[in-house]
Amino acid sequence: MIIAAVIFGITYLAIAMSRIPSAIIAIIGATAMVTALAIVSDFSPHEALQYVDLEVIFLLAGMMVLADVMSRTGAFNWAARQGARLVKGNGFFLIILLSLITAVGSALLDNVTTVVIMVPITLSLCKSLDLNPIPFLLAEVYASNIGGTATIVGDPPNIIVASQANISFSEFFINMAPVSALSLCALFILLYLWFKDSVKVNPIKREELLSERQTNLIKHPNLLKKSLFVFSLTIVGFFFADQIGISPAFVAMGGAALVLLVSGLNPGEVLKEVEWTTLCFFAGLFMLVGGLEHVGIIDRISEWIISLSSNADGTITHESERNLSIIMVWLSGGLSAFIDNIPFATTMAPVVSDLLSTNEAMSSGNSTHPLWWALTLGADLGGNFTIVGASANVVVFTVARASGYPISFFQFFKYGFLISVVSLAISCGYILLRYY
Repeated sequence: MIIAAVIFGITYLAIAMSRIPSAIIAIIGATAMVTALAIVSDFSPHEALQYVDLEVIFLLAGMMVLADVMSRTGAFNWAARQGARLVKGNGFFLIILLSLITAVGSALLDNVTTVVIMVPITLSLCKSLDLNPIPFLLAEVYASNIGGTATIVGDPPNIIVASQANISFSEFFINMAPVSALSLCALFILLYLWFKDSVKVNPIKREELLSERQTNLIKHPNLLKKSLFVFSLTIVGFFFADQIGISPAFVAMGGAALVLLVSGLNPGEVLKEVEWTTLCFFAGLFMLVGGLEHVGIIDRISEWIISLSSNADGTITHESERNLSIIMVWLSGGLSAFIDNIPFATTMAPVVSDLLSTNEAMSSGNSTHPLWWALTLGADLGGNFTIVGASANVVVFTVARASGYPISFFQFFKYGFLISVVSLAISCGYILLRYY
């Protein structure tokens, strides 16, 4: 047990602090975990592979293919330019619009893919308007984590939790979308307080944007029509997957296969753009957590969390169950500030599952129990605390620095702390009012 905990802890610290790509660290950590436990126990490589959740891997891969094909059409750049013209080059309205587009995109695609698309567009827009892009990039990354809370595909922790708890796409959306919308409104208010004076556009630059000809932004109109049709089918498929007895991963992979079929693109070229490092990162994390589960550490964590809110005799009442849900929001939110929310959710999802399966007092049923929503909200929204809190944050940080606009840890935290606290407080109020 000690060996597994040490390997896991070292891997976590390396992911949070090292400049080495996280995927490499996760794979090295998983290899070390499997090797060590195979020597001292009966944990085999074959058993380790059983912990890799293919539902998560295939769902992400399918959505990455769809997003790449759509991005090749130029539709995202066209939409951003049209939006800038719609708000007549007003800096504050532009930051709100880009944040809204990012939030919606994060809900429909996923937040990592969305920021990969939005950051270059934002940098281009800000350059043409002679604006500092950092306020826009910060707003977008906060919006991506908030918007991604609304759907299963929006944020990797959602996929992990939904897969563990067997939550359908529609059930997830119905329960999480209200919190996402409320938190997004709170973000818009804070953006006004923070940046209303620092994003004013030079009148000359505004006129240049408004008079700019919007030609040739859509590079492949026919491909756009085809990819939008397939994307729409995929979203509809997510909502009805549970009713027809198929998984969201099957829907995503079906959408990816269909868009490759109708697009006429070289599948090899599209598949090159899939974020294979992210998928390898997930696989490594799943095996690491599998090692913890094998040696009983997950059970120990479960018992400790129960002790935080159970009565002296160890029983769980309705009141202590309510307290446990609130503790879970702040615990997962606080820890996600310092640990990427993907490995955190991967670790905690089995803990919540164990809590619910071993305590008959928690009779709401695993897939709809408030603890699942508490874990998801904490992991997603707590990711806004720091740069290392979510994968989308790291993407924006890396691209901004490479483009000559470095974002410091403190600069991110200065704004991220407040929006995280506000959104987590909204989450607690929502859970108390809706479920208790």
